[in-house]
Amino acid sequence: MTQTLESKTVVVAGLGLTGQACVRFLCQHARCVSAWDTRADLMVPETVQVPVCLGEPEAAFWQGVDLLVLSPGIATDLPAILQARKAGVEVIGDVELFARMNTTPALGITGSNGKTTVTMLVAHILQQSGFNACAAGNVGTPVLDTLEESWDAIVLELSSFQLESTSSLELKAATILNLSDDHLDRHGSMQAYRAAKQRIFEHCERAVVWRAQPDTWPEGVNVPKVTFGLDTTSSDFGMDGRWITWQGEPVIDMDKTQLLGSHNALNVQAALALAMTMGVEPSKAAAAVYSFRSAAHRCVEVALTQGVRWIDDSKATNVGATEAALKGIGPGRQGKLILIAGGDGKGADLSALQPALDAYVDNVIGLGRDGRKICALAKNAVYVDSMLDAVKQAWKQAEAGDTVLLSPACASLDMFDNYAHRGEVFAQCIHEVTRQ
Repeated sequence: MTQTLESKTVVVAGLGLTGQACVRFLCQHARCVSAWDTRADLMVPETVQVPVCLGEPEAAFWQGVDLLVLSPGIATDLPAILQARKAGVEVIGDVELFARMNTTPALGITGSNGKTTVTMLVAHILQQSGFNACAAGNVGTPVLDTLEESWDAIVLELSSFQLESTSSLELKAATILNLSDDHLDRHGSMQAYRAAKQRIFEHCERAVVWRAQPDTWPEGVNVPKVTFGLDTTSSDFGMDGRWITWQGEPVIDMDKTQLLGSHNALNVQAALALAMTMGVEPSKAAAAVYSFRSAAHRCVEVALTQGVRWIDDSKATNVGATEAALKGIGPGRQGKLILIAGGDGKGADLSALQPALDAYVDNVIGLGRDGRKICALAKNAVYVDSMLDAVKQAWKQAEAGDTVLLSPACASLDMFDNYAHRGEVFAQCIHEVTRQ
């Protein structure tokens, strides 16, 4: 669906990367553009050449405004946004604006964990298969930036924040990879979080679904499905030993990929299913899968020192991600598995980690705001005050053949700038501690 903005007066809420992309796009297409940011002390970027309101806007600010475009970080229940709705302003997100303007085939990926890996892998498979394809959305490139170029396909990573303000996104295929407690501080309940994710299926031609988690299947819409899972099956995608199969035939040897853990076997299957909707047969995608490298801080081996393997999974900012990492790495380990975990739990039930800790983890090293809660779940645990102390403790406990896994199950902002900063500090501490 394409719509014209030429007669619209539009306000952009939030001036992060997404908001700035909205301003750039709207300045070329809308009649009048301004911006609003909740941060009263914000230094407005020089590239933002429109009027800007900082802090709490007066009621009169919304007079004459047709459309309010929200950045994903802006909660939809802020008083100013409720005020805008009351004034008759239509409130949407940047993905909904993209949906109204886009004419290129798009694939949509959401879920609690694995979104970026699958998004990047699908784009890589398509590119290696001759498509002019790009990855955008929550993966880093704002969706509106893709509208300035010509593409064969756009692969979208979509967060629950983006989806809750999206209503008309047409997709060739869509998936909710998995669901676990996350962002409950924003959504309020698991039901509301799941409902936001479900919006990805509203206008899709095909759904890609995980057999083991029916909660991720489409509700209220009747679309063809392709399924994936770790079980052996003669239909759709499955596993036979180390091989990913399609309709019972082996297509990908996971031992030849650069992706660790059984959870990544699920990610590869989902990516193959999505790429298939663009005409790429699974058997033809093997070379692309084998050459793909995971994004940083997502179950990536960052060091091997005196036989001790160090894995950075700092992007595991919720319980489900850490549980997936433990189930993926734990069964195949040779020695002990030492877990470094903790941070801001975002209100999630951390006790859901208990079964995976009992099954796979030998020692836990906790840190951060909720690190003690994770320590309380483990038989052998110690709490430390810093990442440096965590790495020192792990190095003290580890022997050749052991694995040290940073998979926090929590957000990072209580101690670090973001999850990437946490992973970088982890790597720096490994270098500092192990060279002594």
